[in-house]
Amino acid sequence: MADDLFDGVLRSDDEKSEAATPEAPASAEAFAAAIAAIASRQDPQVAHDTSIFLKKQTRLLDLQAQHLEDEHATRLTHLHLTVAAAKRKRYADRMRNALYTGIGLLVLGVLLAATRMTVQAMTDHSLVVEDFTVPADFAARGVTSQALAEDLATRVSAIRAEVNRDSVTTPNEVRADQAGILKVQIPETGVSVGELERFMHRWLGHQTQVNGELRDEAAGQVSIVLHIAGIDPIVVRGPNADLDRLMQATAEEAYAVFDPGNDIIYLCATGRDAECYGAAVRYAHSPGMAALPSLVRARAYALLSLADPDRRRALSSALIAVDIDPRATVAWDNAFVASVNLGHDQAALDFARKMLGTKRAEQLPQQQDGYPRLINVAHTFIDNVTGDFGALQGDVDTYLRTSVPLSDRYAASARLAANLHDVPRSQQQLARAQAAGPSDLTVLQAQWSVSSGAGDWPQALTAAQALVAATEAQNAAAPSPEVAIRPELALETQYRPLLAYAEAMTGDTASATALISQTPTDCYLCVHTRAMIAAAAGDAAGADRWFNEAVRQAPDLPAAYFEWGQALAARGDLTEAVRELALAHDKGPHFADPLKAWGDVLVEQGQRRAALAKYDEALRDAPNWAALKQAREAAAQKRGTALGGAAHSARPGAGGGRRARHTGGEDSRALSREPAASDRAASIAGNIAGLRQQRAG
Repeated sequence: MADDLFDGVLRSDDEKSEAATPEAPASAEAFAAAIAAIASRQDPQVAHDTSIFLKKQTRLLDLQAQHLEDEHATRLTHLHLTVAAAKRKRYADRMRNALYTGIGLLVLGVLLAATRMTVQAMTDHSLVVEDFTVPADFAARGVTSQALAEDLATRVSAIRAEVNRDSVTTPNEVRADQAGILKVQIPETGVSVGELERFMHRWLGHQTQVNGELRDEAAGQVSIVLHIAGIDPIVVRGPNADLDRLMQATAEEAYAVFDPGNDIIYLCATGRDAECYGAAVRYAHSPGMAALPSLVRARAYALLSLADPDRRRALSSALIAVDIDPRATVAWDNAFVASVNLGHDQAALDFARKMLGTKRAEQLPQQQDGYPRLINVAHTFIDNVTGDFGALQGDVDTYLRTSVPLSDRYAASARLAANLHDVPRSQQQLARAQAAGPSDLTVLQAQWSVSSGAGDWPQALTAAQALVAATEAQNAAAPSPEVAIRPELALETQYRPLLAYAEAMTGDTASATALISQTPTDCYLCVHTRAMIAAAAGDAAGADRWFNEAVRQAPDLPAAYFEWGQALAARGDLTEAVRELALAHDKGPHFADPLKAWGDVLVEQGQRRAALAKYDEALRDAPNWAALKQAREAAAQKRGTALGGAAHSARPGAGGGRRARHTGGEDSRALSREPAASDRAASIAGNIAGLRQQRAG
């Protein structure tokens, strides 16, 4: 029966027309009524029961829907509360992490500060001037204990600053005891941070404590007494009215004890050569020196080399320093300097290259900051003597960034421009150097380079005479024969050769020959200047002999090869000239002068294509050389003319190839007649003027 009922319901559904499909679902009551109506056709009781059942189900569904709505609202509220709680927790976590991070950074900062303070304390080698003991009547006049301590510290600091300008070793710090104390109180201790730092420096460091007293003695005399642990008291006496000078003398005595190595630099820098050498001897031969590290002992002998006016003995001291510790850059540097002073250019080049092989990290800690200065000196010399003036530009730029006088800066730029044959710029920079300061040796050296480079030999002669006169005045003013050794050596190996050559270039070869004969024969500049003067005087055999000696003394330097090639070309030996010029180019690949000379010889040989290649290569290293550009233009024009003539001769009836060869021979003879021998010698000297100033700087 039930099956029939549902069958009827289903059948009635299937039989509904598509057009009669309700637009919206019927409610549960309507559905129950419909079921009851249908079922009542079969069994009224079933319809009644079904209706009751469906109403209960409808009621249950309504209750469930209401429950779901209430539960949904509750869930939404709970969700909002959960999200808010999560946000609060995330914010709290961030605040807690930030707090922990801040505490961690604070602790790390304290640890780093403590570590830094400890390291600084352990490496502290400073001089600390304590308060002075001063008589009451001096204190009443304002000469207090604190004032004297600060005055002494200021004077020693001034000495230190003077040293710092000339020394590659960083001088140790100097201060008065109370200077720079940081007044930040440490809680519950009553101790300031500055006081704690001072305690650590005294406990862990290697400070030199100086206690002083001013004593009023009889007859208007006073004495200043310094007490330094481990040595006898320093006592300086003098008139009461001369207290300022006495304080300066006391400061110098204190600095000599505090930093004996840099005290040698100070004495040399202030022109006290005899005192400088005496201090260097005492320092190098001090009883405790043998127990010190090898780098310290090497530096001591390097300082002895620096201070010794006898340059040959100075070279021996520098080589002892090298033997003690070949890692020491200052040892190689002083061997290099002594060799430059002696005119031993090949040895100087070798020592400069040795300097480049040292390492900054292997030097004494206080010398590591000055290490780049030494390396710059080595690069400057190497680039100068090998003719690499493009690289020398970078070396000079580095030099100009240091604290040098303005006149020295312009003088260096003038000499570099002269080396590069940039005549207008060299003259401009020389004028600025002369306007910026007095015509000292540096400016006079620049005047020589610029004048000789421009072929202005009367002006070059004037500069050379001034250089000789100024150095002879230094020689005459020397307080002792030992001190006079240094300026006399400069005359022999630097300035007299320049003067002799300038005399030869102005036509006085007899005076030039007599003057150059007074110079040593183990000096590279002296020897190849002898060769140049002989060439200018027409003494071919003498020129070859001295050129050969110059090449023997300095086989790695291109200057003598270049000059010899020029001299050979001037007397028509073009094959040998090419050989020497090729060697010069091999020794100085970026030296433009041999390439131009080589190109000139090739033009004379009729090889204009090869000559143009040499000129182009030279222009890469000397792009502003006017004479080089003119030579190249002339060669290019003549080559074009020769090619045109050859093409014309190749046409029928033009006379054949023999006529073309004959024309080329005429061109070659014409070129060989262009410059006289003296003109060529002048050109040579002008080209290498800057190269010859290697010792003057």
